[in-house]
Amino acid sequence: MHFFKILSKRHIAFLWVSQVLSAMGDYFYSIAVIWIAVKTVGSGAGIVAAAEAASTLVFGLLGGVFADRWDRRKVMVTVDIIRAGTVALLPILEYFGVLQLWHLTVVAVVIGGLEALFDPALQASLPALAGDTQTLQAMNGLMDVTSRLARTLGPSLAGVLVAFMPLPQFFTLDAVSFVISALAILSLGRRFIWKPAESSTPNKGVLAVPHEIAGAIGLLKAHRPLAWAIIANAINNILWSIAFVIGVPILVDRVLVGNVGAYGLIIGAYGVGNVLSNFVIGSLPLRNRVSMVFSGLIVLGAGFLLLALATTLPMALLGAAFAAIGGPMGDIIIATMIQTEFPANQIGKIYSLRMVTASVGGSLGLVLAVPLFAHFSVMYTIGACACAMIAMGIIGVMRYGLSAPQSAPDATELPEVTP
Repeated sequence: MHFFKILSKRHIAFLWVSQVLSAMGDYFYSIAVIWIAVKTVGSGAGIVAAAEAASTLVFGLLGGVFADRWDRRKVMVTVDIIRAGTVALLPILEYFGVLQLWHLTVVAVVIGGLEALFDPALQASLPALAGDTQTLQAMNGLMDVTSRLARTLGPSLAGVLVAFMPLPQFFTLDAVSFVISALAILSLGRRFIWKPAESSTPNKGVLAVPHEIAGAIGLLKAHRPLAWAIIANAINNILWSIAFVIGVPILVDRVLVGNVGAYGLIIGAYGVGNVLSNFVIGSLPLRNRVSMVFSGLIVLGAGFLLLALATTLPMALLGAAFAAIGGPMGDIIIATMIQTEFPANQIGKIYSLRMVTASVGGSLGLVLAVPLFAHFSVMYTIGACACAMIAMGIIGVMRYGLSAPQSAPDATELPEVTP
């Protein structure tokens, strides 16, 4: 499969392994932060998670702007080094017995803001590292699977590690993972194009930021299929947060009459479906990307509809695994479209727009879930979310997928290295 073949390229393999380790480190960091915060202030621990999410949103669009202005390799290495040093402060503070909630909150704000700078820089760098569109699609699949692997493998690995080390040392593991990421990116050298060509914006100072963001929004609006796909993705995140993040544990408790073990199995089934879909979608030569994106919504909705009708654990597992196939169908292809259908000096900003709208959608879904499940049954609420996903997918396919230009299945060359 092409998905595995590209790992034979040493620079891609180094980068991917480093990002898998970094994602695992982030998972350990999240576990340690929440657990220590809960032990410190109880339900007030949500302040830490909210602070990181808010920081990512606030700095999200700025991250895209500066990822398109600066040398992206230097940006990623610098961000990783700062993140490593910031997170490494936490086990030191814990060692001296002075770690407090405000320390965790400040670190969360820094980590959230730096993530908003790192992710667009990474996404905008992939076309030059891949070299052609088919390799780029597979590479997007690899990068997309990193966080999914962390969610799938993280709980078991964390359970093993906590038996051998104090929980604050999970912060140390995260800091080490950032150092590994920085070294891997640094090892890629200068032979790839890390800095995009200069944009037409005469003023590159802070005052030009709104102008650059407005320009990226204008470019996105002109690309109507992708603009609708990103809007649909944001709406879908609202529905996904309601149906999966909040709906699944309620389904397990009220309908399946299960325990946390049953809930874990459903989460695991979803993770397995995600990873398998990544393998397949990352390797397929696609002629119509737009149809694939909106078809992913239909698959996701169909799986959630099956989940809403589930009265037994096996049926719920099947629904979760099937729904998970739809996620990478949209995520990988949207990323590839952004990277190949916009100028190189706009990729970071377009990706940031997608990242911010998706984050807003996910947060809004968590807020809406509370009144919805309070007034409607779990089956009705998850089912309604599923039907909305399917409807968005069908509308997208009918409106844009059928008329979208057919892209060539062969590998189209992308600028890879400097002379």
